[in-house]
Amino acid sequence: MKRLSFLTCHHKAPLVEEALAGCGFRVETLDSLDTDRFGTFSREVERLGSAHETALAKARLAAEHTGSRYGLGSEGSFGRDPYLGMLAWNSELLCWWNHERGYAVYASQGSSDTNYAHREVRSLEEGRAFARAAGLPEHGLILGRPGEPWFRKGLQHGETFEGLLREVLATQASVWIETDMRAHLNPRRQAVIRRAAQRLADRLSQHCPACQAPGYGIDHLEHGLPCRACATPTTQAAREHWLCPACGHSATRQRPERADPVHCPSCNP
Repeated sequence: MKRLSFLTCHHKAPLVEEALAGCGFRVETLDSLDTDRFGTFSREVERLGSAHETALAKARLAAEHTGSRYGLGSEGSFGRDPYLGMLAWNSELLCWWNHERGYAVYASQGSSDTNYAHREVRSLEEGRAFARAAGLPEHGLILGRPGEPWFRKGLQHGETFEGLLREVLATQASVWIETDMRAHLNPRRQAVIRRAAQRLADRLSQHCPACQAPGYGIDHLEHGLPCRACATPTTQAAREHWLCPACGHSATRQRPERADPVHCPSCNP
């Protein structure tokens, strides 16, 4: 088994180790470095780079700090779904780094199965309703905003949360509360990270036909798959463009199937 150093302070290693063991990696946690420097969900520290840049920085740091050939970094993001923009959305990104050869392999997973939420509450009942919907005590909560004297993260006990809420509402008309999205306090997010890990394992199991490096996979898709009823080009993928992140070898694969007419702008305008 090859050692893979994972920079995380939020107990993510158990979420990825089974999938990555399947392609020959033993995951070891590096938790002696503060990952909050890269940004926090609760906004005490702003994330300056993109998710890809941040995950890569973590993976490189993990390898360099431990002297391992392989490093692993992760980064989660939350917002609205990329399809209709109506649902809360969790995006998880994993970055595997080969320090010796100097290349990265990424895998991502998105899901609307998230409790990501926030609101200003004006009563204990509103706070209780929010906590029930968020999944307390299995899922953690945050009370207040950074800089406020009552700001608290990682609240998982109902009595503690309600006691703090009472104290604040005794002197304030309202208080901000939100879900704590750190992985060790959010089982729904943990499920998405597990799925991202399986995607990464699948990618690492593919070896480049030119240099044999792991990580060979689809770089992007080309749309225009013909409709099986009328041959009109559709928005479905017609060709897969494969790329090796290590040596740059590339290949194009034509998809043999035809698109369902439901996707056709002519048959289903």
